[in-house]
Amino acid sequence: MIDLNTLVEETGAESGLTFNIDGILLESVNLEYDGNVAAMIGMILKMCLEMSEDVNNGDLKQVMIKNKDGIVVANKDEQDNCVALLSKDISKMGLLLRKMDTVFNN
Repeated sequence: MIDLNTLVEETGAESGLTFNIDGILLESVNLEYDGNVAAMIGMILKMCLEMSEDVNNGDLKQVMIKNKDGIVVANKDEQDNCVALLSKDISKMGLLLRKMDTVFNN
């Protein structure tokens, strides 16, 4: 199981959450309105999963949302468990992507 507090600390993300693909929140760290965020990211992941299947690109692994004030990196495993990290520092993008890949590949 992923230790969310450690993951947030090691990456320098401001917040993080675990949830299932249906957007049901399991745990959050430093996040206001965490249930709403879990539901929204869950919906994004589900839509991207369906699109990926429709265009025959394989199973969805990760979604990155980048805007001018931050980044969200969300990963999904084979059992549809999800983890998302949020950072207001876009320069941490590489670290977030790399760490999430490492966590989900082990």
